Amino acid sequence: MTAYLIRRAFQMSIVVLLATFAIYLLLNIAPGGPLSGLKLAADVKSRVSDADIARLEAYLGLDKPMLLRYLTWLGGDDWLGANWVYVGLSQYPDLDTNKDGTPRIETDRQTGVKYYTFTKHRFWADPGVAYINPGYLLWVWGQETAPGEFQAEAIQVKPPSTAKAPEDIAIAGYVDSQDRFNLVIEDLNNKAYLITTDDNTVWNFPPGEGKPRPENGRWANISWLTGPSGLLGSYAHFHGGTQGMVRMDFGFSWKLAPGQPVTELIMSRLGNTIILMSTAVILSLLIGIPVGIYSAVNQYSKLDYVATTFAFFGSAMPVFWFGLMLILIFTYQFKEWGLPFMPSTGVFSVREAPPGSFLALINATPGSLVDRVVHIILPAMMLSLLYMAGWSRYSRSSMLEVLRQDYVRTARAKGLFERVVIIKHALRNALIPVITILVFDLAGIFSGAILTETIFSYPGMGRLYFDALGQSDWPVVMAYLFIAAVLVVIATLVRDIVYTIVDPRIRFS
Repeated sequence: MTAYLIRRAFQMSIVVLLATFAIYLLLNIAPGGPLSGLKLAADVKSRVSDADIARLEAYLGLDKPMLLRYLTWLGGDDWLGANWVYVGLSQYPDLDTNKDGTPRIETDRQTGVKYYTFTKHRFWADPGVAYINPGYLLWVWGQETAPGEFQAEAIQVKPPSTAKAPEDIAIAGYVDSQDRFNLVIEDLNNKAYLITTDDNTVWNFPPGEGKPRPENGRWANISWLTGPSGLLGSYAHFHGGTQGMVRMDFGFSWKLAPGQPVTELIMSRLGNTIILMSTAVILSLLIGIPVGIYSAVNQYSKLDYVATTFAFFGSAMPVFWFGLMLILIFTYQFKEWGLPFMPSTGVFSVREAPPGSFLALINATPGSLVDRVVHIILPAMMLSLLYMAGWSRYSRSSMLEVLRQDYVRTARAKGLFERVVIIKHALRNALIPVITILVFDLAGIFSGAILTETIFSYPGMGRLYFDALGQSDWPVVMAYLFIAAVLVVIATLVRDIVYTIVDPRIRFS
């Protein structure tokens, strides 16, 4: 079993890697690039300026080669241009500082407790060209070695815009490009100069930027590989602070919640989806599988015909149509008929229940547990009925096949009770195909039901993904697809392990 799990872990890693490459490739080969939707927005309010487009392109790394762009999305860009790697189990916590160099202190809004803030690092770049980005203003001290070329002795990075340049500097200008230790800058007259730096160049950064490596902690020198003079030194100027998907750094939302980390956005919706999907799955399991088994045992009975008809209806029924019918009947028609009508949107009420509603009838407090339960009834009903249709159909067909096997006939011939034959001999083997479907549905608990959450305006993961696609919020979309792909791969492993529990004949060696 151990050897099997090791092989599967290796296979799962390969599958996830291929899935992530497919996700990233599909979102980048769209005509016009991944930002084409933002560029073509017709609404003035939703239109993005050229400056914002340039900032988003730099954030996405669209200025990088395709393969490097994918690697930095997957593994981050803090290792590009890094001279050191922290070899501790956890990352190195670095105290945040203000512009004047003092420790940054924040206050908890709920408790009022003040605390220091830290930034965690796995990779560290020495003060130098790795921290230089196009557009930075530089003051350069040094000697002119050729017309238009300078050997830098000291460089002041991003001096205050209101400060007057010292008279002893060699050149002042804005960074145009960077290649290893060489910089190209343009002065105010748009004249380009080549600035050459080396290990003796003194770099002066604003407070909090380009700090020297901490003396404490265990740091290993990797400058031979990723540093500006290393094998990957030509990419040192892409050094950044992102940690990549594999380190659970999904970036920041562009449109849905500008500036908010995608992780926080997902966590704010994940609880709602888990509650909805778990409710639907549990209800459909408790009803769908027993109905399917009973229908198979009592084949051609009235209940069998009813269950089969329901299964075909549920499988063929459009999800969006059924959801709209539920809203039309239990919300609008009930209101027209003077019956207690159900809420059709949201997770809980934000104000007092309207007169004549079911919430007003039971006097539910907005935001209470009862209020949340009532709000989840319609979407959970929709999902559970659809799941029941599928699982009753699969369990019926699987049970019918098992009941025809020789070992079932043998058990009956031995004089065993029919209940023992059904439960002990037939049921366990009949559940094997059902487990395959169930495990993948459990993996879908994270992703939610896109159509259901959209129809009922339910703020879950499915609605989040739908809104992110509509507004071209690619960090949210890619995080959603990445986590969903990982969960599906894990579900296949869980399925194989559960097989060994349900069927003793299955063993992995």
